[in-house]
Amino acid sequence: MTLPEPLIAQDVDLRGLPFMPLDVGRLRDSNLAIEASGDEFRAAVLLWCTSWNQVPAGSLPDNDVVLASYAGFGRDVKGWKKVRSGAMRGFVVCSDGRLYHPVVCEKAKEAWSERTEYREIKDNEKARKQKERDDRKRMFADLRAVGVMLPWNVPTAELRSRHEDIPVTEPVTVTGPSQVTAKTGTGTGTGTGTGTGTGTGTGTGIKDQELSPADAGLVDAPRQPGDSAPQEPLDLGLNRTASRERLPNCPLEKIIELYHVALPELPAVVLLTDTRRKHLQARWRENPVHQDLQFWAEFFAQVKRSRFLLGQTAGRNGEKPFRASFDWLVKPSNFVKVIEGNYDA
Repeated sequence: MTLPEPLIAQDVDLRGLPFMPLDVGRLRDSNLAIEASGDEFRAAVLLWCTSWNQVPAGSLPDNDVVLASYAGFGRDVKGWKKVRSGAMRGFVVCSDGRLYHPVVCEKAKEAWSERTEYREIKDNEKARKQKERDDRKRMFADLRAVGVMLPWNVPTAELRSRHEDIPVTEPVTVTGPSQVTAKTGTGTGTGTGTGTGTGTGTGTGIKDQELSPADAGLVDAPRQPGDSAPQEPLDLGLNRTASRERLPNCPLEKIIELYHVALPELPAVVLLTDTRRKHLQARWRENPVHQDLQFWAEFFAQVKRSRFLLGQTAGRNGEKPFRASFDWLVKPSNFVKVIEGNYDA
């Protein structure tokens, strides 16, 4: 007998998604609700919940020891086998050797579609914010090049307006005087003077325009040392500063001030220790995007949106909730995870 193909794509992963939709009408009218015993019904619901966070979603391993544990029987495999047929109602074995429930798979496909769409929206939002940060950095540099200094938190619309007002000057090319090629020759002329006689003589003259056929192919000789070289084009545009700007110093105190303003819920930074200074300077230097106070304002705003980082979610196993600190936020791995939105609510 040929086993059917899996009922859902193998990459459907709903781990971390705690809510599973329940079609109450279908469940109420199902044979499971009508015919199953209490133990069978309880085990079935537990197995649905377990399959929701398996990979692929909606599936379970075909192993009675594992299924007994998932169904709430622990190591009591014999007790599990007494309710197995009723609890496994609807599950089918597929060609990959796993058990699939068609209704759970149906709901998992809908949830996966929504999750994929949400991730795409988040990725687009990250790309948009990154582009805006890059644009702001470029516009600030262009404005500094013409002597305009704006505060770091100026609205982007105003920054663009000021940037558009920068006068654009075309590059000017300065050249030396035009060169004239002349030929020195020998000529004969007749001169008339005041007196009683005429005379004939020879002299040298400059022929400014006409060249003999033999001279028509002449070209200027290579420039000799000492000749004045023509000047290079002068670029009066705004491209002079980008390559010559030094790496700006890390404004440690200003970044910490932004942290205090945005996140009063988190522990305050009282002392600027060497370790804090080193970590913060490293984050500042590792990417040009980080060398802008606007980036840090947005970074702390993103932390603000995370209930987990603010300590507003319950801890595991009754423990105290986790709450981020400044030191935790600027550690390399945590810093990247916050930027990527791994802790977003």
